[in-house]
Amino acid sequence: MNRNEIQSMQKGELHVHLNGLVSTDVIRELLGKDQSELPYGFDLKKDLNILLPADSLATYLKPWQVLRLIPKSKSSLGLMVESAFLNLKSQNITFAEIRNTVVYLASLNNISVDEALYWMVSAIESASERYEIKAGLILTVPRGDSAPDHLRALLTAYAKLGRPNTVVGLDLAGNEDIESPSETGPIFLHAKYNNELKVTVHAGETGRIENIISAVNEFGADRIGHGTAASKSVEVMNFLRDRDICIEVCPVSNRLTNAVNKDESHPVIDFIHHKVPFVICSDNPSIHSSNLTEDYLEFFRETGSSKHLHDMYTNQMNYSFIRDLHGN
Repeated sequence: MNRNEIQSMQKGELHVHLNGLVSTDVIRELLGKDQSELPYGFDLKKDLNILLPADSLATYLKPWQVLRLIPKSKSSLGLMVESAFLNLKSQNITFAEIRNTVVYLASLNNISVDEALYWMVSAIESASERYEIKAGLILTVPRGDSAPDHLRALLTAYAKLGRPNTVVGLDLAGNEDIESPSETGPIFLHAKYNNELKVTVHAGETGRIENIISAVNEFGADRIGHGTAASKSVEVMNFLRDRDICIEVCPVSNRLTNAVNKDESHPVIDFIHHKVPFVICSDNPSIHSSNLTEDYLEFFRETGSSKHLHDMYTNQMNYSFIRDLHGN
């Protein structure tokens, strides 16, 4: 399959971070507009993009030294969401689940989590209507000691706003070597079963295969973000297959983070062989100077399977958290 064929295919996007989807030109514009003080030695011309495999996940995350500095106003958030939807539209994406750490948005703007969530939901709903892209918001919670407090604050805000349909799920993310308090998992489970929020967990991206099992058993994960380490164990792949847990495969990102190094084939080949459910996603396409079409192309280079690409839109719909996707 060629780029034009893939470009024209209808697509869904189930794993993309807002700040990594926004055009880097818009990022630079907002940093200048807000007169943000950049970290010492950070070069906006080259350090905002990761174009070659990083030597570690920490190196890959360097752009976030400045990405976490925006937006510093409601209007700036609107510009970011506008840019994100323009990028989605350019890839013929008809539905998307966008991730954001709303607690950081609140802190950055010195507003309540309730107001920050209202800002985000309003911006996404407005862009969704204008661009005719169905959209859901996944609330990201960083691993660490503050995870339970962040999660409680988000769930309280979600309830105060009347449980908006635009909020479709929760995400646990961040350094997998950092432990979170034992109460974190039960709060995720409570939110899943009492608020009907789906759960995805960044797990097994840095080789910690035990985090994949924990994500399902302790946090109630319906999907696994990246999950590259699953291929190291037939038992784990069978576990995911039997539980119908979908892996969010991000081919370009996986190479650039070195979750999959240049000398090994991508684990998605093993997922196909063991019938593990998966969808193709882009993660942080603007940071990669890439897009979802490039992830499809990378998948095709790795597997040679056009069938999986033709089936991908249906799979993305089946594993999406967006509630009314099939009804309309």
